[in-house]
Amino acid sequence: MTTEDSDLGLVQALHAGDDLALNALMERHRDGLFRFVFRHVPNEADALELTEEVFVRAYFNIRKFKPTAKFVTWLYHIALNLCRDHSRSRAYHCSQKTISADAPIQGNGEAMQLWSTDRGPAQETAAREELTALERAIHELPEEFKSSLILTAIEGLSYAEAAEVLGLSEKAVGMKVYRARKLLLDKMNKMGF
Repeated sequence: MTTEDSDLGLVQALHAGDDLALNALMERHRDGLFRFVFRHVPNEADALELTEEVFVRAYFNIRKFKPTAKFVTWLYHIALNLCRDHSRSRAYHCSQKTISADAPIQGNGEAMQLWSTDRGPAQETAAREELTALERAIHELPEEFKSSLILTAIEGLSYAEAAEVLGLSEKAVGMKVYRARKLLLDKMNKMGF
């Protein structure tokens, strides 16, 4: 079902006790996992902590990994579970009460690279406002739709890989992505974008 897993050699080395293999795996997947977690947990400090926790759990549970799925899929599954646990935690709910609805969403640096230097200040401001509105709209999506959309549209996983992470069928992932996009389009239209 899966194609060749480029991480398998490092996973086997880690399984055999080579801790340097974990460093290589972290180097490969840290940025993608951070982006994924940050889209679920829009607090940079929490997202960094959860991303590190993904690797801690992977390290201590490496013997549970079965190469029937790609290693990266397994990592995203761990990340998704951590994000779900975090969103259910009391600390998360308390921290949400202190955030103003009017507060701008902080970028992680990568989004800023998307801006063209050819834009004038008015166009850049409008584009930033649209990006901020889109990030808020994604954050407000129901969890069942948000995860499917983030994994496929933003992180670039195939429907099959997202289905493995989420424990769903490919068809279910496709339907959730379709519904998420429809909800986003409706939200963006209501906001005037």
